[in-house]
Amino acid sequence: MKPPRREIATGDRTRFAVKIAFLPDPDAGAAATREESLSWAAFQLWAGGHNLCSHIELNEPLDSVHWYMVSVLEWFTSNWDFLFHEEKMPGGTTTRDAWLGFANRELPPANVDEEEWEIKRYNWWSRHCLLSARDGGILPEIFFRRWQDLIEISWGDAALAGRPEHFSFEATPGYVRLDPSDVASTLYDVLERSAQHLAECAPESERFSQLVKDVQRLRTSDHRRRLGLLAGIDPGSEDDAALRWQDVEGYFPAELPGEIRSAVFGTEDEKLVVRGSCHAALMFGSAAPTITKDDATLLAGKLVAFYSPDGESPRLRQFHRNEPIERSDQLAWRQGYSLAEELLDELGWPLEGNAVDVEKIYDEFGIGIEEIGLQDRAVRAVAIAGPKHKPAVLINENYEATAVEPRRFTLAHELCHILHDRSYGDRLAIMSGPWAPSDVEPRANAFAAMLLMPKPLLDKALRALTVPISTSDGVWEVANRLATSFSATLEHLTNLRFISEVTRDAIRGEVVSRAWPNAPQ
Repeated sequence: MKPPRREIATGDRTRFAVKIAFLPDPDAGAAATREESLSWAAFQLWAGGHNLCSHIELNEPLDSVHWYMVSVLEWFTSNWDFLFHEEKMPGGTTTRDAWLGFANRELPPANVDEEEWEIKRYNWWSRHCLLSARDGGILPEIFFRRWQDLIEISWGDAALAGRPEHFSFEATPGYVRLDPSDVASTLYDVLERSAQHLAECAPESERFSQLVKDVQRLRTSDHRRRLGLLAGIDPGSEDDAALRWQDVEGYFPAELPGEIRSAVFGTEDEKLVVRGSCHAALMFGSAAPTITKDDATLLAGKLVAFYSPDGESPRLRQFHRNEPIERSDQLAWRQGYSLAEELLDELGWPLEGNAVDVEKIYDEFGIGIEEIGLQDRAVRAVAIAGPKHKPAVLINENYEATAVEPRRFTLAHELCHILHDRSYGDRLAIMSGPWAPSDVEPRANAFAAMLLMPKPLLDKALRALTVPISTSDGVWEVANRLATSFSATLEHLTNLRFISEVTRDAIRGEVVSRAWPNAPQ
């Protein structure tokens, strides 16, 4: 007896949608177990208007991949909390999305054992890449992971050993970032209905019965486990994440008043996913996985110290608006430039003198500035804001660059975080360092460059030059006039096309030669 056909489709194809059409196994079970044979189906997954299963096979365009779906359903179910709550990739993410980041990080970082690196990469790939669920079939290479308060879905078409040469997926590499509730509810609906269909086809099947139970269990997952994953804890298993979240809680005073505990640990929970993120998870999610206990305790204390029932000033509320980077064709630096120009226009201050007074902007918005000493010298600063927190920037006095110009740039950089990089519920707790979200940081750098070097002041500085701008001395003159660092000024002038990329590279080489005359060329 052939199993009944059943089509299950849900979601919005312009955002996220899944379609599974269960069909008779063309091999009639000859190449599979009975459960696998019953789960033969046509599969489509849509993200941002792209059908990621659309492909060419023997020169024929097809809109679905066909395979035994039980392994795919089990993969989504067993990795659910990782897909929706774990962001950090092995070695950090220095590119725009998980697919590109994973493709570009095959070699281990310096001082990391190659075998250990391969194990970490494989484990992360197994938790986040749909291709790991193929069990012999041909599936698209799609990564799911948390990205701040959104779900990032990224894709590409890497070469797969054993895949026929006449087969290729059509979607070009890209990504979308979506509301976690929308993705979770769509995916859960497909899992629940598919599991129920298979269980009805084979009521005696223990595998299908277990799948139904595992899908139902997604609605009662351990809250601490999800928070641990949001905090960037590297899980040996999901249970490790739950246990180590208790370590995070241990960095805070044991007897926190209820209102402060709510401000630090409160989240917007739903049964399927933690929709937002609490201050503690945000803070430690952007911290290095090797953060010391002293640094963790210091930062926890600052989250408590800057608790304020009144939150931020009304003036800051006028200017704060969340500006997520969601589209794959959006350049972070260009958006940063635009946001800085809009801020200067909205403030309406005359651009007098040579340099922008960034601390005056902090005073205007009621944002505190405090020096702290973190042992991690790679962390530039920490920004904190929220409905129940006084906004503040904590500058790491042990950061590798502590001169006046880098400090001004740091303040401008953190201002972008406070104004535009809030999480769900207007919360912000981000450490600007190697583990901060990858395209948030370059946008904040671009914001800082344009805020400190707006076009009217830059034009004035260029008119006052005594040497050509295409020389290192010319760049130094502009930097000194605007009180910005040489490197930031050089990049800004290049972005605005006052200097070509070829000239920029030559100037860099000249400066390096002056600083290290014996350096190898």
